[in-house]
Amino acid sequence: MFANFLSGFSAILQPLTFLFMVFGVVVGIIIGALPGLSGSMGIILLLPLVYRLPADTALVMLCGLFCGSMYGGSISAILLKTPGTPSAAATVLDGYPLCEQGQAGRALGISTIASFIGGLFSSICLFLIAPQLAKIALNFHAADYFSLAIFGLSIMASSSGKNIGKGLLAGCLGLLISTVGIDAIAGTDRFTFGIPRLMRGFNLLPVLIGVFALSEVFSQVANKHGKSTANAQVITNMLPKWFDIKGFLIAAIVGSVIGVFVGIIPGTGGSIASFIAYNVAQKLSKRPDKFGKGSYEGVAAPEASNNATTGGALIPMLCLGVPGDVVTSVMLGSLILIGVRPGPLLFVESIDLVYTIFAGMFAIQFVMLAAGLVSAKYSPKILKIPTNILMPIIIILCVVGSYSLGNQLYDVYVAVCFGVIGYFMKKYGYPGAPLVLGVILGPIAEENLNRALLMSKNSLTVFYTRPISLVFLLLAAFTIVFSLVSSMKKAKA
Repeated sequence: MFANFLSGFSAILQPLTFLFMVFGVVVGIIIGALPGLSGSMGIILLLPLVYRLPADTALVMLCGLFCGSMYGGSISAILLKTPGTPSAAATVLDGYPLCEQGQAGRALGISTIASFIGGLFSSICLFLIAPQLAKIALNFHAADYFSLAIFGLSIMASSSGKNIGKGLLAGCLGLLISTVGIDAIAGTDRFTFGIPRLMRGFNLLPVLIGVFALSEVFSQVANKHGKSTANAQVITNMLPKWFDIKGFLIAAIVGSVIGVFVGIIPGTGGSIASFIAYNVAQKLSKRPDKFGKGSYEGVAAPEASNNATTGGALIPMLCLGVPGDVVTSVMLGSLILIGVRPGPLLFVESIDLVYTIFAGMFAIQFVMLAAGLVSAKYSPKILKIPTNILMPIIIILCVVGSYSLGNQLYDVYVAVCFGVIGYFMKKYGYPGAPLVLGVILGPIAEENLNRALLMSKNSLTVFYTRPISLVFLLLAAFTIVFSLVSSMKKAKA
């Protein structure tokens, strides 16, 4: 185990891999800091580059972007009172008051150190928990995988907003889209409408680009978002004193623990973890009255928590092939596109790759700490990039990314179509993540459904006589029912 870990470190210390790891972190920080962009969009924009890199280099770069974007969201939350990512929403509560008090540098420094603590703790948990979970998952039957896919889809749909029905409908639409093409078992056409290109189904990359990237561009244009105006104060005195660090250290540790365990639960993510951590830290604090008025603990707890979800979210994605949040659902699609299939077999067939990711997650935290401390003074300039310059660049990258898949304009048209679909879904309150997850998990669910039925001679009893399959199905049913009841209670309140 530790020998593999050391081998992973030697892999990330290769010049090319290390360079792209740093590149991923820096790009992630910039993307996370810009309101309206996200880690998932950043990964999508880098996919054309991912195709041309070795698998280990590409994955470490994507992990760097994931972690960097999670931290970057705090920059605009502190300076603009606008979280760059949803995960940084709780950071606004105390980060912006500190900025108004002339302590923007100190708030950014606390955010950077807390993010480092949370990320490092989650990397340790990823290293210790993932291999053990993968060993258990190696015993999964086809019926278990089918039930797991249903559970993953149900929890993503049920946690996607106030209207659970819209999340479920989006997930079902994704499943329907995944069936377009030739049936692998019967060999018949499905939903091709006589169009030869549709016989191969939809490539995943244009779907990802459309739903997550182009839809956001269309929304920005429709809402006529203009130039962001960052706080004009000079960023100084970033590094907190040791006395201050001791004051927020407990809050950061508590946030880290909460973040890892929330991140492991599929469909949750940093925004949920950060608010839970904020509330717990306030209850444990010796100065709860300072929360909301510029508390160092109020910045440290949510930032440690949302960065701790990164390693936590990678655990179910790598071990089970079920993403922990929206960004890891895009990462899951990215891995599939470059020929890496997440799941327990990954720990058998590509153990070197797995431990390169583990080692990379450790190294990324130190790179992020250094990059965060160095780049903080330039943060206001980054936040002043006008939307009318940023959006055309994103559109060009989206078109190039779609076209580079097969050098066909058809994929660009598909991306635009799904961009329009994603825009209208967002406009009317339908989340895009369940749709994409349905497209990703649909083939997995269908393949294992067919395998399970073939092995059981078309008997449905295999799905509820196997304990693991039954547990996942019960969890899926409980998740949907609980979410529906909760939403009905909120509607009545």
